[in-house]
Amino acid sequence: MVNQELKQRNTQLHAAREYADAIVETIREPLLVLDADLRVQGANPAFSQFFQVEPAHIEHRLLFELEDGQWDIPALRTLLEELLPSNHSFTDYTVEYSFPRIGRKTLLLNAHRIDHVPLILLAMEDITTLTQAANEKQQMLAQREEFMAMASHELKTPVTSLKGFTQVLQARFTKAGDERSAALLTRMDGQLDKLIHLISELLDVTRIEAGQLAWHTQVFDLSLLVREIVEEMGYTTGRHQIRLEGDVSALVSGDRERLGQVLTNLLSNAIKYSPQATVIQVMCASDTETVTVSVQDFGIGIASEKLAHVFERFYRVSDAEHATFPGLGLGLFISAQIVKQHGGRMWVDSQPGVSSTFSLTLPLAPSPETGMLGHEGGQHG
Repeated sequence: MVNQELKQRNTQLHAAREYADAIVETIREPLLVLDADLRVQGANPAFSQFFQVEPAHIEHRLLFELEDGQWDIPALRTLLEELLPSNHSFTDYTVEYSFPRIGRKTLLLNAHRIDHVPLILLAMEDITTLTQAANEKQQMLAQREEFMAMASHELKTPVTSLKGFTQVLQARFTKAGDERSAALLTRMDGQLDKLIHLISELLDVTRIEAGQLAWHTQVFDLSLLVREIVEEMGYTTGRHQIRLEGDVSALVSGDRERLGQVLTNLLSNAIKYSPQATVIQVMCASDTETVTVSVQDFGIGIASEKLAHVFERFYRVSDAEHATFPGLGLGLFISAQIVKQHGGRMWVDSQPGVSSTFSLTLPLAPSPETGMLGHEGGQHG
């Protein structure tokens, strides 16, 4: 009876071993079976093919002695030695090594301990191509950002000089009574302003992505800044009336010029994207912790599926109606990043053909009683 049970038990174990071996054999990624002493008990065909080794040359040998010790990696040794007594598995351990037969490879290792045997399954995934592609992409992006920064910087100086020369010539033609030539130079000066603005946006983007966008931190009344920007932008449009509602006193800590840049961008967009409207609404509101400024136009609006993308870099709505409006699609990206750096956020609500409302919220500066008011000066990336 006992012999029969042992025989049946051995048959079951043999069947289980064959089943396990069949699974290991069919796995397409390289896989090793190690015992408790980290000796190789088996390797699937994928391992032999990938590393170009015969199974007989590696079986029953210590993992760290294979191929002149190429697997004797201290961190990997520690992981495997700790696996049996304490852990059941580890995942996504990266190994980069120049193997004798197949060259330099980047592998992702995953290991799992089988308690009752005990054995360790060590699986390997070749991510060399993916890693190389990621590195090449990162290098390409870095080169592109470097080129943009250099090109923007080199363009800004001559364009600024050209603007100065244009203004000098404009003054001379006006003094000489040549109004036609002076008018042409006025138009030229306006186009140079647009070019300078585009160059400044490109410079801001490269500085943001490099973490080098500097600003001057101080505590100031945001509502006063809003009033100033509303007044300034009112002079740029003869068609729109910019109405300010909810004028509240709200002290914030941050860069006054940069936040003014954000407000100017929102109002410029409101004017640009509502050519048939006559009113732009600016609203301010505050609570005990934050202040919110909203700019609402009554123009072409934005489709719901495009709202999530409007703050992305270089994003421009691509339908025929929006394609008539100029720009690089950088203003809202830069604005959102500036607001984010101030601890706030931006969002948009819109109804196509009716209106769009762009809003930003900022934290209020701590009250003077806390002794935590912001300070003048300082460079922050």
